[in-house]
Amino acid sequence: MTYAERQAFWKNSEIGKLLGFDRWPDLPQKSETSLVFKLLAEKWVSNSNQGELIKDENWIQIEAAIRELDGESKTLVILKSDDETYMNIRGSKSAKYVVTATFNNKKFDVLVDLSKSDEIEKLVVGGQEENYSAKMCVDLLHCLVAARAFTQSGKLDPLLSWEEDKSIYNLK
Repeated sequence: MTYAERQAFWKNSEIGKLLGFDRWPDLPQKSETSLVFKLLAEKWVSNSNQGELIKDENWIQIEAAIRELDGESKTLVILKSDDETYMNIRGSKSAKYVVTATFNNKKFDVLVDLSKSDEIEKLVVGGQEENYSAKMCVDLLHCLVAARAFTQSGKLDPLLSWEEDKSIYNLK
């Protein structure tokens, strides 16, 4: 069951009605301040990416796509405002996420958890296991806060910790 399906279940089911979920107001489908214009969510079927591109998405769709990251068939979400400004969110079934962003397609910033070490952790992204520094593997809450700030302001959340991602330059 997807995140959106769970939300609909709680709002429409008998148990949800008993708990008062049916009285919750419907959330607006489009944020007036959204600076993200495209949502790309990959979905691997065998060796083929059957992912979807959603234009003019809303926060509910973005959050649902991030929560559906499972480290198997769904491992990457991209939030784009243009070809040079975008945020990549990689995720796995272990509830660890790697969040990177760029504003010029040259310098990349990565969300970090400064309480963690540089020890190596493995995550599956794009169907392949990759090595990441443990401090780059953040929890869902930090991932969602970063995505929401980027979606609404087009900037990195200043209350989160960001570092320049030097690992991008070591790819050869």
